[in-house]
Amino acid sequence: MTKASGVSALQWLFLALVALLFSASAAAAQILPENQSELAIEYTNSQQKLDLETAKNLPSTDWRKLDTDRASFGYTTDEYWFRFKLDAKPYDRILHIAYPLLDELTIYVMQSEGVRTYLMGDTIPFSDRLIPTSEFAVPLSEGTNGEIYIKVNTQSSMRLPIAVRTEVGFFETQMSRRIAEGVYFGVLLCMAVYNLFGFIASREPEFGVYSLYTLFFAGLMLSLEGLGFHYLWPDSLYLQDKGIPIFGSLTFLTAALFAYQLLELKRYRYTWGRGLMVMAFLAGLSLLIAIFANYRVSIHVLLSLAVPGCLFLLVVGVYMWRKGFVYARIFTLAWCSLLVSVVVNSLGYLGIIDSMFIQRHAIMIGSGIEILLLSWVLAVRYSEQRKERLQAEQRYNRELEESVDERTFELQVALRELQDVNTELEQKNTEDPLTGLYNRRYFQQHLERELRRTLRRELPLALLMIDVDHFKPVNDTYGHLAGDQILQQLAKLMQQHAKRAADIVCRYGGEEFAIILPETDLQEAETFASQLLETVRNTEFKTDAGLLKITLSIGVISTSVRIFDNVDELFKAADDALYAAKNEGRDRLAVQ
Repeated sequence: MTKASGVSALQWLFLALVALLFSASAAAAQILPENQSELAIEYTNSQQKLDLETAKNLPSTDWRKLDTDRASFGYTTDEYWFRFKLDAKPYDRILHIAYPLLDELTIYVMQSEGVRTYLMGDTIPFSDRLIPTSEFAVPLSEGTNGEIYIKVNTQSSMRLPIAVRTEVGFFETQMSRRIAEGVYFGVLLCMAVYNLFGFIASREPEFGVYSLYTLFFAGLMLSLEGLGFHYLWPDSLYLQDKGIPIFGSLTFLTAALFAYQLLELKRYRYTWGRGLMVMAFLAGLSLLIAIFANYRVSIHVLLSLAVPGCLFLLVVGVYMWRKGFVYARIFTLAWCSLLVSVVVNSLGYLGIIDSMFIQRHAIMIGSGIEILLLSWVLAVRYSEQRKERLQAEQRYNRELEESVDERTFELQVALRELQDVNTELEQKNTEDPLTGLYNRRYFQQHLERELRRTLRRELPLALLMIDVDHFKPVNDTYGHLAGDQILQQLAKLMQQHAKRAADIVCRYGGEEFAIILPETDLQEAETFASQLLETVRNTEFKTDAGLLKITLSIGVISTSVRIFDNVDELFKAADDALYAAKNEGRDRLAVQ
């Protein structure tokens, strides 16, 4: 393999990246088709398995509204039920559930003539599916109306993107997705074959290991997308159940061996090499668990290995980059791409994020880029080895480049440390030292920002001004230390009560606090304040002087009932409400 090999790899990379971009665009285009209906879906969950009659007879309070047509609850042992009403249409439709990794899926279509029941899931042979797709789909004939119930049990992540589409819309969606997947797996196959030929021609073991890595990654993606069950093992329920943890473990095993060979760690850095061998051992252990344990255990083991494994490979790449290895740069960029996609996909499976495009295509895009870059780095590395043997005079330039890289890295570290110090100083400047809450300065700045956003977007904004009742006698009777202890515990209690990330709790001064509640109308703010009053009223605060109780007076105001042109008007209204609560007897809330 000569210098032309590097050029050839670069051409491969360019063409494949273009194909991947086309693939991603096609996939993105089918995520929100115009012919998808918006369904008013309700859901409930139970630790016990329910039958249809029991689910239908549940009180309405047990059913909660689903904000979108995409349910995502992470890993759970609960059984989930979903229901929605379907209006009649003068054409055939398809109920489409665009997630392939559900163990048991039962769909009940309630009709005047009876109930049509569809048993689905990847614990049932693929040939039993009414519509041969890697996801789940049920035909709805012309005029079908009534209520639809869906029951789901799964050891995988509890995710249920539900759509009712026209037949044309469904098959257009499927075609767009199959094109994107065809391009993606075509790229993987080309890379596997290309590097297999590289191994045959050069006898370099990293080419063979990388070819296996690509094939195992393809197996992992086929399992994730349900395509393996569709096309390769439709009758193997065992492989469908174990495919993700088995192929995932094999992927990390070959990744560790590939990095060990590629970066020549046995020669240059034995400690890092031992770390990769530990990673390979853990991947082998994960493989054994995947073969013998149930899916829920094995997938959590795999996810626990995925992120730290990628991080370790990234650290090794950065280290070798600093040592001046040109191909280590590409290696590092490749693993950065995969790491980001693994983290995003893991967060999606755990129910932390709710974006079906990110969850379903993050690994596809990230891994595609990573595999192309690693294939390129193999050619670059092989070419560099030949150059080192033939052109000894270039060593001095490489040593100089290494020195520049080290100084650049050190400068980046110094700048990062300076940035961290500045961030810490800024945090201390906006933090109350006693309670750890935001201080009065931050309160005024943030309230002004929120009010501007409220006026611009025409959203409600609520403000609560809070005062501890008769706090001075507490200090006079039990001492300021006891008073400080009460304030600290009260601050934690209010932070726990303000559950949304956008809710801001501040210490305004002394025993006075403020809570900013964005996108909250007056009724919601009153409910929040009433619950806070009740919680504080029933709480005993532990102090050096013993258990003490306090009460609060709260002034509540919201822009949902009154327009405020500036912060001063908003603050004065809340403060007036606070004093009204105090004048009316304390331990209560008042609304201005």
